[in-house]
Amino acid sequence: MHPSEYPVLGEFKNDSAKDMRLFLEMVPEEVVLSPGQSVKLLAKPSAGLLPLSIDYVEGGLQIHARKEFDPDWHVQFNGRVIKAGNPTVLADDE
Repeated sequence: MHPSEYPVLGEFKNDSAKDMRLFLEMVPEEVVLSPGQSVKLLAKPSAGLLPLSIDYVEGGLQIHARKEFDPDWHVQFNGRVIKAGNPTVLADDE
């Protein structure tokens, strides 16, 4: 399955005046949203993926899959599907 076909697990928008981070699992994948930016979070479907746990942390949100150790996280931003990295700074893709 191509990442563009992965299901949308959530939509996130930064309504604040400073950068917000989506910390994905405990591995070093994170997505940095500048003020006003929004993304759709995608991941390869698996039996251990849902439901997601989302916690507020300093600087953003910590997102965990239910039992999947390292989901294939991607984001959809400005019509593009981007692999989440360490870090993925969306301002670099505008």
